[in-house]
Amino acid sequence: MGKRVSCLFLTMVLLFTAVLCAHAEDVQAYRLAGLDETEYRTWSGHPFFEGMEKLTGIRVEAQQFTTAAAWQAQKEAYLQGGDLPDALFKAQLSTAECMTMVDAGVIVDLKPYLETCMPNFSAMCEKNPAILDAITLPGGQIAALPYINELPTQNVMWVNNAFLSRLNLKAPTSREEFVQVLRAFKEKDANGNGNPNDEIPMAFLGPFDLKFLAHAFGLVANDYNIFADESGTVRFMPLESEFPDFIRWCRELYAEGLLDRNGFATADTMRTVTTDTNPQIYGVLLAPMITTILPASWIGDYQVLMPLAYEDRQIYRDFGSGIIRGTFAVTSACRDVPGLLAWADALYTEEGSILASVGTKNVDYLVDGDGTWRLTESASQNSYHTVAATITSSAAIPGFSAQAFQSRFQDSKITSIIDQLEAFQAFCVLPFPYVNLTKEESESILSLQEKLGMLVDMRIAQWVLGEEEITDESFAQFRQDLNEAGLEAFLSFWQKIYDAQGGKN
Repeated sequence: MGKRVSCLFLTMVLLFTAVLCAHAEDVQAYRLAGLDETEYRTWSGHPFFEGMEKLTGIRVEAQQFTTAAAWQAQKEAYLQGGDLPDALFKAQLSTAECMTMVDAGVIVDLKPYLETCMPNFSAMCEKNPAILDAITLPGGQIAALPYINELPTQNVMWVNNAFLSRLNLKAPTSREEFVQVLRAFKEKDANGNGNPNDEIPMAFLGPFDLKFLAHAFGLVANDYNIFADESGTVRFMPLESEFPDFIRWCRELYAEGLLDRNGFATADTMRTVTTDTNPQIYGVLLAPMITTILPASWIGDYQVLMPLAYEDRQIYRDFGSGIIRGTFAVTSACRDVPGLLAWADALYTEEGSILASVGTKNVDYLVDGDGTWRLTESASQNSYHTVAATITSSAAIPGFSAQAFQSRFQDSKITSIIDQLEAFQAFCVLPFPYVNLTKEESESILSLQEKLGMLVDMRIAQWVLGEEEITDESFAQFRQDLNEAGLEAFLSFWQKIYDAQGGKN
């Protein structure tokens, strides 16, 4: 009898184990597909996905496309009835693609799910309604989740603090002080190498960068040279009364050698300094981040130059909204939308953000007793750490930047830059709201934007280089050329768009 009981018990254990194994095999991982062009990063077996499974209890299998062309072809294949994954991750979906895919039933409208399935993301949207405004399509749907950068990228002026100290100067706060500092950089051997002619007082990249200097004349506009004034009227910056004065000022700076002589014919790859043994030559550098242009050891020698005052006011163009759209979409093939959104919602927590951007605690980074954090020795010595441990480079992921954590980094040089950029952000104004145009609207305005934008940039370059004389007559001709190129229709289009947005910047 005892043997029979033992055998029966053993049989039940084996059957129970078999049931568990069969159940485990039935649990299907969500299938993701997306773009990641980062060299040497492979999604298969990447610790990010393993860490997310530990964090959420949800398993995914990710198919990686390593070129933008291949991913674009795959997105088009989905529209033609190709085998759909459950979600598009690092999807890089444009507004037009979102609208097309929602209308075609390729991806689902996430709006009905957000409040109940994504509490962390919903809390962010409640705190900052601009997030929902930015990702809501003209038809009211929300086709894709965003990445939220709590410290948006700005195209700022970086001034060489080492040059200032060597010449006993302070950071300029006005146009007049700015010119005096640039002259000192040019004439007084600011880098101290005995060659008074090798410094570049101010480096810039073409008309695009120069238009950021227009803040010194109270002018800020978006990429299309438009802004909305306090009354809600859409205006064209090159028609403003201060614009001719701004152009004359830029011409004077260039003629005096205070602006980079190669500013209209260079690129970041050409002005990048790869070794810190070279003498420093840049006095002021217009760029989103100096770490992409200058050696890491020089970071402490530069500081963010706050906007120059105009009529006792400091304003600057807000370059980035901090909201990158089209990062994550759920397809119609997904059988459990709430479950998949729970996985995505974890990326809107600090823990998920850190996992994506830094790595795994006690493996890739350590948190010290004072609350600061640092990379582990193995991570800091691994030049492929960002490839091997993180997922945030290349196409944007869903989630956010977890700025509170990033600002606690142990390197004081990095945290100093973060503090400066946060202070700079207070002066940034959005000239015109970020809007989602329909495909038809985009197509209707594209040719006008290209024609007018080219006309403005070409004329700025010609004036500043001295190829065209700066006179009242040349500005009158410029205005006539703009009108003939369709400026009235261009402004009318954007006025309607602005009014439809409720006049919100």
